[in-house]
Amino acid sequence: MKVILFSVLLLTLLLITAGCSEPPVRDPVVTVSAITLSDVSLQTMTVNTTVNIFNPNPVGARLKRVAFNVTWSDGSPRYLGHGETSGIDVNASGNTTVTIPVAVGTLDAAEAVASLLQKGSLTVSINGTATVDLTVASFDKPFSQNRTFTSDEFGGLLPATIPGTGINLSEGIAQLGDLLGSAI
Repeated sequence: MKVILFSVLLLTLLLITAGCSEPPVRDPVVTVSAITLSDVSLQTMTVNTTVNIFNPNPVGARLKRVAFNVTWSDGSPRYLGHGETSGIDVNASGNTTVTIPVAVGTLDAAEAVASLLQKGSLTVSINGTATVDLTVASFDKPFSQNRTFTSDEFGGLLPATIPGTGINLSEGIAQLGDLLGSAI
């Protein structure tokens, strides 16, 4: 009799508490959904990186910090710049996207654009970490993405010649790239 009473009490207790338990907190997923170039010139260029945070949890979160480095490859990684932002609200049970522009300075931009014109393509890499805070848990999520741009994508952006001079800009940039490459 005691065994039956104990079993019934145990089963009742389990049934009562089963509805009160919370599902476990699941890891958010951080990815780079887009890498674009804008304002490409001999002086500067901007690398726009769109980071997507998928939060599978039924409660919102906070993107405490996202930071990444932008590089391009010419046989070995070459640093272009650093992007960072913080304090972004992350949607519950859904996606949140944030685009972070990274302005690239004169020398770095000139080398990358020269490589693009010389070789016909430029591979840009994004490597970083996002810290997502769910109040009950915090997650450091690494991410990386590569994108190869072709010179065809920027055909109308830079003129072929400098107006009134007959100087071929593409050849001048290629020569500048050779000079910069040999100087480094």
